[in-house]
Amino acid sequence: MRHAMIASIGLMASACAGLPDTTPINHPLSFAPTPVVQDLGVDGDAIALAFSGGGARAASFSHGVLLQLREMKDASGRPLLDRVSLITAVSGGSITAAYFGQTGAEGLDSFRAVALDMDWNSQLHTSWMSPQNWDRLLQGGLNGPDKLAAWLDQHIFAGKRMRDMGAKPQIIINATDLYSGAPFAFAPPWFDAICSDLGSVRIADAVAASMSVPIAFRPVVVQSFPKNCPLPLPAWVDRTMVDRQSPMLLKETARSFRFFRDTDRMSHLHLTDGGVADNFGVSSFVTLNAAGAGPYAPLSARDAVKLRRLTFVIVNAERPVDGDWAREQAGPDGPELIATALSIAVNAPKRAAADAFEGFLDDWRDSLVKWRCGLTPNEAAALGAGPDWKCQSVEIVFDIISFADLGDARAARLGSAETAVSLPADLIDDLIAGGRAATAWNDAFIALTK
Repeated sequence: MRHAMIASIGLMASACAGLPDTTPINHPLSFAPTPVVQDLGVDGDAIALAFSGGGARAASFSHGVLLQLREMKDASGRPLLDRVSLITAVSGGSITAAYFGQTGAEGLDSFRAVALDMDWNSQLHTSWMSPQNWDRLLQGGLNGPDKLAAWLDQHIFAGKRMRDMGAKPQIIINATDLYSGAPFAFAPPWFDAICSDLGSVRIADAVAASMSVPIAFRPVVVQSFPKNCPLPLPAWVDRTMVDRQSPMLLKETARSFRFFRDTDRMSHLHLTDGGVADNFGVSSFVTLNAAGAGPYAPLSARDAVKLRRLTFVIVNAERPVDGDWAREQAGPDGPELIATALSIAVNAPKRAAADAFEGFLDDWRDSLVKWRCGLTPNEAAALGAGPDWKCQSVEIVFDIISFADLGDARAARLGSAETAVSLPADLIDDLIAGGRAATAWNDAFIALTK
């Protein structure tokens, strides 16, 4: 009797909740794909940013960074924001990055009203007491595309597609392929691998994939179209798989690209929060480098010649360690243990990724210099080198902005913000102000003003 009652409740819940929408968000490639490397107009100093995940906390903090970069000027009076050539973003940070990519600097003033001040929480299924939510959870997540992608499209991105992004900066939105566990970016190499048209994908769907925290949201479905695909897998995929010196993240990405073309293994990708694989989103830069036409990728050859200094800054909205259970012999209770374990699972790999990425940038700079010094004077001049150009004059600056830059009291206040889709207005104020202050005080950015 007891089992029959449970089954009856489950059937009723299923009838009420309905079947989840698993419609793929993409279409097969029908014309020439987007080039992997694009000319970003680099001239001297260039800035690359990585926006971490963290819900509205990350979106607000990274928004403050962009606002401050708009106010800071270089020696010629040009806003530092104009020097931003690339932004790679994850989860909450992807909302800010995508909106900036769509609207440009002038859109920064409207971002708070259309995104941060909206009450997202009231739109979501969150109650564990509802039988319908039990069924939704069993079907893959409490909320589907009607509760995230559709909302993002209606209120923030207004039906715009990835092709509607501005040419500069290049915006990389990062998710995670659940099957392979590898990062999946809404960028040409990944869409070439699934033989799909990146430009026709809604910006809202890309951001929703990046934000789809497991359990809270259903994975976003993307279809692979390997049959009759005119694009073979690029040579770097096989080369990476046999090169014992290749970074492990790049190997995992190459392996996932092979899966995308193997119809016996998979036909659909199920994308979840980008922070599951890389909560800084820096691994996509490594893949873009491997997939590009030269050692200077993801820059173009012209950008690589014109570059004097690349300042790469991670904007880290990570919450500090908190909780009272460390003072108690009993330790954490069940919910605290789950929350702490999940935090460690996300934060520990991204710290290791940041350390590895700093080493990658050193190697990238060496390869860039070697390529530049191999150019003839005529080749260098054709790509924009001036009469005083020196092939070795390239500097790479790497830094991380975080709440810790603001002092203990302020870091504790900002770190108290939950990883949620909506936050109180006063906390949003503080997070934006914190992003501004951390940027204004950052030595790497200050150096660009002199």
